[in-house]
Amino acid sequence: MKMKILPIQLMLMLGSISYAQVGIGTLTPQRTLHVEGNAQVRDLKDKLADRTYTKVLVVNNEGDIDYSTIDQLLPPVVPGNDTKKAVNNYYAKPGKQPIDSNTVGCGKFEFAYITNGTLGNVRFRLKQAPTENVEVYTTFEQNYSPNGFQFEADPSPRTLTPANEFIDLPASSTEARIVSGEYNELYISYPKDSEFYRVSFYVIEQDGLTRWITTCENF
Repeated sequence: MKMKILPIQLMLMLGSISYAQVGIGTLTPQRTLHVEGNAQVRDLKDKLADRTYTKVLVVNNEGDIDYSTIDQLLPPVVPGNDTKKAVNNYYAKPGKQPIDSNTVGCGKFEFAYITNGTLGNVRFRLKQAPTENVEVYTTFEQNYSPNGFQFEADPSPRTLTPANEFIDLPASSTEARIVSGEYNELYISYPKDSEFYRVSFYVIEQDGLTRWITTCENF
């Protein structure tokens, strides 16, 4: 008779333990699992690129571990403003001439390199041809000599016509023929538009290829 009662008692004991609080290094656990001391987890997988993982672990001053969603950890958006956006175009090819048709779009503009002899010129135009002339002002900084950056804030606007042809930069010289290791920045905005853009141009020769990089940041 006693042998039959024992399994039933064990089952009742195990059931009660499964709902108890467990303490490691403490006799008074405050949570289902309470660890006083260091903990180590090994063989974790990197899930940064996995969009199904939407939560991250957070710890308070008491050592309690919970979670927060990734969206809640992003910087707050101030009313009337937006977070900075960036688009880029990168390609590598043999030789020192860019691909004229390879452009990067940013807002109403598109930017690219255009072949000029054995070098590349910086250029821009509108994504869609305007129905009438559009005048935009540009500020350009270029690192083309040992003296460092040359700054150009042209007081005259650049005119984009319905023909929508590319316009070379800068306005008053031909120094923006990009060579390896050269970095240039363009600042531009569309008339009566609240968007402001900073466009970076960089060229580098490496491993037998020339790398052409254009990045447009929208503020």
